Amino acid sequence: MARLVRLALPLFLLCVTAAHADDLDVDLSKPDVRLNVSFKGSELLLFGAKDIFGDLIVVVRGPNKDTSVRLKEKVFGIWASTDEVIFSDTPTFYAVAATQPVQDLLPEHVLQSERIGTTRLGLKALSKPPTASAKTIDDFNAGFIRNMVAKNLYAKNLGTIRQIGKQLFRTDLWFPSNVSVGEYIVETYLVLDGQIETKRTTYLRVHKVGIEAKIYDFAHNFAFIYGLLAIIIAMACGWSANAIFLKRGR
Repeated sequence: MARLVRLALPLFLLCVTAAHADDLDVDLSKPDVRLNVSFKGSELLLFGAKDIFGDLIVVVRGPNKDTSVRLKEKVFGIWASTDEVIFSDTPTFYAVAATQPVQDLLPEHVLQSERIGTTRLGLKALSKPPTASAKTIDDFNAGFIRNMVAKNLYAKNLGTIRQIGKQLFRTDLWFPSNVSVGEYIVETYLVLDGQIETKRTTYLRVHKVGIEAKIYDFAHNFAFIYGLLAIIIAMACGWSANAIFLKRGR
């Protein structure tokens, strides 16, 4: 299927370019990412065409959520969580691809306003220790980004956008096995002479399928019952294991 998409891409994009007067057309090889028990990650192809000369930037953001970051320190020889900062509306996934380094394409104030790059996400502390300084919050911010990079949820390196001739382009988007479900936003920028000429937004759905989807829906729609069942199952497993050990000990 992926090979078929690659073979048909040039012809399709030429048709799209001829049919539209827009400066920029963008599409994805698949409209969604489906998570099941065997999901080990997924690669999607983003492709498009542009009518004018210029560079390109693609930013992928996962659904936002409030995230807690805790500082671990040794207390009497034991690692324990001490201070905590909660950042509001943090992307659960973040990746950037471009034809050149983004700092060579746009001024810093534009990169900041568009939040292009992990150092420009503009994370805000929803809750913090009373004595926390601005430097402390910056340290927690940096720690949060390091953790997300370590989990492969924030891209460590800038992705590559390949330009095919003067009009066509493509880039591969990788989604690891631990991505969150929800609606993802893919923003494509056409940049010329240090300015954003055109911006296109594409939406991508990440969702569970099969038995995992049923369990996920049940856990969210009937959280109290799901919690009780989890406790009962844990107690039953513990009782069964204890009974087996006692039987073997006789």
